[in-house]
Amino acid sequence: MPRLKSNGIELEYEQYGEPSAPPVVLIAGLGEQMGSVEFPQEFCIGLSRYDFRVVRFDNRDAGLSTHLHEAAPRSYSLLDMADDVAGLIAGIGAERAHVVGASLGGFIARWVALRHARLVQSLTVIMSGCGARADDPAADRFSKMAPHALRNMQTKTRPASSAEAAIESYVDASRSYAGSAYPFDERWVRSCARCAYRRAYDPPGVARQLATGFATPNLLRAQEAIACSALVIHGDEDPLFGPDHARETAGADPWRPTRYDDWRWARNASGDVAADVPSDHGSMRDRIEGVIFVSRAVWASVGRIVPPEARNSK
Repeated sequence: MPRLKSNGIELEYEQYGEPSAPPVVLIAGLGEQMGSVEFPQEFCIGLSRYDFRVVRFDNRDAGLSTHLHEAAPRSYSLLDMADDVAGLIAGIGAERAHVVGASLGGFIARWVALRHARLVQSLTVIMSGCGARADDPAADRFSKMAPHALRNMQTKTRPASSAEAAIESYVDASRSYAGSAYPFDERWVRSCARCAYRRAYDPPGVARQLATGFATPNLLRAQEAIACSALVIHGDEDPLFGPDHARETAGADPWRPTRYDDWRWARNASGDVAADVPSDHGSMRDRIEGVIFVSRAVWASVGRIVPPEARNSK
């Protein structure tokens, strides 16, 4: 896979679709990497069939990108990770990109839109928090992470006793995030966990990513200055960030308003961009409805409610 230098580090990335198509950059969440459950290959291929150049990559301290083994916790912030993404967009030769972030990636994506507005054509935030720092009194207004999901998320930061224990921990965490709308595909999640472990296993790196929340300015109010078209996608059973987090993000003036008739269906001011989406805090995998939702969301942001016809996916 190709690598490029960005913001003083190197990022491992890959692309799908035609090089001349509008770029969509996918930003993964805490400790996730290419090959794990967020933005897997099947999803990227599906999205590329809607006439997008899809780019996914490993964040710093994840996968095969640079790992800052000597760095202390809180030595970098989400602002640095946003600057990494800006360097990636420029490095692939794109003038602008549609930026899509999931979970922690949703925080990073918003900072990209704030710090590098000229590079961001649209913004899609998936299953992410409202942006309030834990030490902000305003954080008390929002739902807290479910204890079981929080415990499982934190296990990512602690080395396991063996490879099998690490894989089992990943599966358990994924199960704890799952909602009731879709059956939990343990076999597939386990294969992703095994792939991720073999590719790069670095719990201290995940801990450094997790600590970025304490080293980053408060996003809750900062995001009000985001000027590009934006859409928020969330699940009504998300145990990490409750629906109130998405409601707060979507309502941050002057964002284009996002109205939710049901938390698994979304509608924005440009028109219908509705599609059945996962109700949990989990993977997008190869669910064609998830592909259609994100593609329509991105096209809607540039005034094209109906996306181009998908090429034959078989």
